[in-house]
Amino acid sequence: MSLFFFGFYFSQVNIEQIKNDVTSDPKKFYYDNLEIFKTDPKSLNQEQLNYIYYGNNYVDYGYKRSEFMNDLGEVTKFSNRKISFKKATEVLEKAKILYQKNTLNKELLLDLQKLYYTVKEQDKGDFHFSQYQLLYETIQNSGTGKLDISPLVVTTFSDQMLALENSNVFARGITFKSTVLPDGSWLNIYKNGQDLFFVRTTHHKDLYKDDK
Repeated sequence: MSLFFFGFYFSQVNIEQIKNDVTSDPKKFYYDNLEIFKTDPKSLNQEQLNYIYYGNNYVDYGYKRSEFMNDLGEVTKFSNRKISFKKATEVLEKAKILYQKNTLNKELLLDLQKLYYTVKEQDKGDFHFSQYQLLYETIQNSGTGKLDISPLVVTTFSDQMLALENSNVFARGITFKSTVLPDGSWLNIYKNGQDLFFVRTTHHKDLYKDDK
């Protein structure tokens, strides 16, 4: 099975086009779509969702990653517990601040869903879950995962688990090997028995820069 064809790497999502468009006009291709995602996410088509999810790699973080993850950990710790209305309200305020920093963090979207349910605001909880679902479906729609020329494409290592959820390999006995592609992304080849599943991970432009 060949990873390359005439020197180019293919997937059903055109990462190079998204990179070029978002880099040249981030407002049009990323930020304008992100604003819609915050208010009316279901109105976005798949192309616009691709620009949000994959285009996020090509804009600045806008926050300290280590600080964000520490704060997210404190939110998640409580969202997964049975807590009082008062405590949920308190944690929810912290979650809202994080949401403004990183609207696309899927763990945070699920935290918001749970916290809003706890404070009896079902509609808002449903809204954040719909955002999560759209991002999840964007990953699932990015390829078939059945061939190296059509992998599912994710933007973080943690999202690889989401990519694997509907595969035949996601069970006891799974193994994998990785290869670095010419563009710097990783191709993970998962195997379980005779079944193979391919997941490509692209990374943020500033992933290896100091977290300042």
